[in-house]
Formats: sequence, structure tokens, C-alpha cells
Amino acid sequence: MSKRDERVIKVIELLSDGAFHSGQCIGEEIGVTRTAISQYIKDIQALGLDVFRVTGKGYRLARAIELLHEKDIIQAVNEHNQGSKLSAENIEVARVVTSSNDVLRTRLREHGSLPAGYTVVAEAQTAGRGRRGKVWYSPFASNLYLSMYWPLEHGMSAAMGLSVAIGTALAETLTAIGISNVQLKWPNDVLVNGEKLAGILIELEGQAIDSGHAIIGVGINLRMPDWLEAPIDQPWTDVEKQLNGPVRRNELVAKLIAELRDALQSYAVEGLAPFIERWNAFDRLQDREVRIQLGEKVIAGYAQGIAEDGSLLVAVDGELERFHAGEVSLRYES
Repeated sequence: MSKRDERVIKVIELLSDGAFHSGQCIGEEIGVTRTAISQYIKDIQALGLDVFRVTGKGYRLARAIELLHEKDIIQAVNEHNQGSKLSAENIEVARVVTSSNDVLRTRLREHGSLPAGYTVVAEAQTAGRGRRGKVWYSPFASNLYLSMYWPLEHGMSAAMGLSVAIGTALAETLTAIGISNVQLKWPNDVLVNGEKLAGILIELEGQAIDSGHAIIGVGINLRMPDWLEAPIDQPWTDVEKQLNGPVRRNELVAKLIAELRDALQSYAVEGLAPFIERWNAFDRLQDREVRIQLGEKVIAGYAQGIAEDGSLLVAVDGELERFHAGEVSLRYES
């Protein structure tokens, strides 16, 4: 991180309380001129934070923000999973990254291996991405951007059902905090009443039969800024809208890390079997008319749940077919 980036983060930390801070006080705190502060404010606004200035009072955020802190998250994970074999210490909080998956991949290459469940959580991403290269908009301290490492001892073929296991854990966690009508859209979307709330991006490294690595990215909309409504090309919602109030970000991150680790340990031992029925309870596609896009080819049929390997079952012209990949859309959204 450059010196300028470090100073921008320091200014955000100072403003996070939602109170006014004069340019002079901010400058003295980080050792720069008042003129430099105005440039840092522009950088902060580019990260998606709403900062304004009042003459005679200084700068403040439109609302206070709860920053993520490793110590608080680790303590909460320990309290949640006291009997877990996975260390709560293997959690890293970053302020601004290209993407949390990129940081985790860098850590893996630096060390050669990582402990199972090693997690990177970021406040903002400058190059967040979803499936098929789609942009994942990632404003600072508004949402949740998390990546978790999981070893694949039996090769990448063991990753077939990972998105189902992770999606199920996500849906159950969001339901447990009070969100109603959570739905799962195969293979990696979490919705509420048809509006996207969260997404999963799993990136694999290794060989099909030798040991490999899974980098599991999760993005959850916590409090989406109004300005993001225009660039996003699908219906979406966020946690605060669904709960009608703010969410404690550190607590939610800790709960999610603990639940994802539980799910991955279960998946490693028992496979997908424990997740099928739980997924079905949230399945948005069940018995609906769907279209599966495979390159230039489009296949229409009726979704019939998921198979034991995590593939999508679709009745096509009276025959039950399995799909392991593809872009799925409902024929008629409702």
C-alpha cells in the first residue's frame, strides 16, 4: 500500500465516527497540509463514501460507519466455535484491495499452503468480480467482501458441490439473523423475494485428481449506496432493508466465518448429502420453467432440484437432464 493510500485510510478511520473533523486537525493527525486533505477526500469519495464539508466545521461522513477489526472478529469466532479444530486466528482484515480472492491467492503463493479456513475480509474492492467476469460493485464499509481458503485433498473434482454447501450455509445464516424469504438460485446466488442479496465466486487451482485449492469468495449487500442503483443491471436488495435497521458488521462477519467453516468441515467429511434437503428448503428454481444458456446454446425445461453431486436437474422434453454449468434464468420471473 502506498503512503497516500495509507493516509486515505487514516482519514477514513478518523471520520468513521460521523462527527465533524476540521481540515487542520486531520492534517496535524496524519502530518500533511490542509490542501492535501482535500485531495484525500476525493479519493475517499471515489471509494463510495459520502463525505461533505461545512465551512467552519470541517469534514464529516453522511453517517458513522462500523469499521472491521481483526481482534473483535477473532474473539467472536472463538466464542461461536469453541470446539472447532480450525484456529480463529487465521483471519486477516484489509481496508482496500483489488479483490479479496486476489489477496488470498497471493497469500497462497507466498506461503505455498495456508491453514484450512484462512479468511481475508476487505472493507472495499477496487476490482471486485462475480461469475463470468461480471463487475461486483464494492464500496467502502457498505457491504461484506470475504474470501476463504479450503484445501481439496482429492483434487478439484471434489469441488463439484462446494457452491451448494456454501450457498446453504449463507442462506441459513441470513435467515438466522432475521431475514425472511431467503432463496437460493443455482449455482451461486442468494436472493430475497427474487432480488439479489449475496453471491458466491469459487476459484480453483490444482489438478482434477491431485490435491488442489479452493478460494471461496462471498459478497453480501449490507447497505448499498443509492448511487449504485443505476449501474447494477438486476434487481437487488440489502441486509439493512430486510432488517429495517443497521447490522453489526463485525458480529455478522464472525458468524458467517464460523458457519462457513462448519459447512466446509461437514462437506469434507460427509460430502454433499447433508446439504441437499437443506438447499431444497431455499430453492427458488424448483418446478419453475427455466432457460439454461450454454455458450450459444439455450435449453428450456423445468427445474427439478439438485442432484447428489450438486448439478442442476432439469426436465427437458420429458427427460431428466443434469447441468454442471451454465447461466440459468427463469422463463417468467415472479
